Amino acid sequence: MVAVIDYGAGNLGNAQRAVDELGFRKQMVRTPGDLPADGPILLPGVGNYGAAVKTLEASGVADALRTAAAAGRQMIGVCLGLQLMFRTSEEAVNFLGLGILEGRVRRLDSRGRPLPHLGWCPVGKNRTPMYFAHSYVVEPTDRSSITATAEWGETFPAVIRWGAITGFQFHPERSGDPGLEVLAHAIRGEDLRL
Repeated sequence: MVAVIDYGAGNLGNAQRAVDELGFRKQMVRTPGDLPADGPILLPGVGNYGAAVKTLEASGVADALRTAAAAGRQMIGVCLGLQLMFRTSEEAVNFLGLGILEGRVRRLDSRGRPLPHLGWCPVGKNRTPMYFAHSYVVEPTDRSSITATAEWGETFPAVIRWGAITGFQFHPERSGDPGLEVLAHAIRGEDLRL
């Protein structure tokens, strides 16, 4: 059972369809009581860091996610979902995120390229094309947690693996079959093969 966190993110429908297409059962989570006792947690996202944090805190789901992470629960963050796992973001300096991962979120140094970064970009050693839609990137304190990078003006983290946590800066659910394959591996806790 995949717990899909619903905090009004613009990409929720795509995330739900991807989980369905991959053949996993899902439970939509809007309150702490909706969160299953075990199984992976998927935190999708398109939107504003501050607005997302405000919604998660108001619903009580933020604390439930912190508790789950502290217990070693498997979690997968997608784009804004990954960014929300960090405590601070330049996008919303007056809001504190989940603080599950050490580091920060900062504006992408696109070096004159347009922002947001929208479109396909090669990821990792295999240079697998994945779909991105973002203006901010994560900067983890532990650089060894970066398992794949991409480039748009600068080289930035595209995949984070830290303990039971996997985070994608790209959108696997919008990246065709290769993206769905990577998401399936993440849900199963397997090597991502990027």
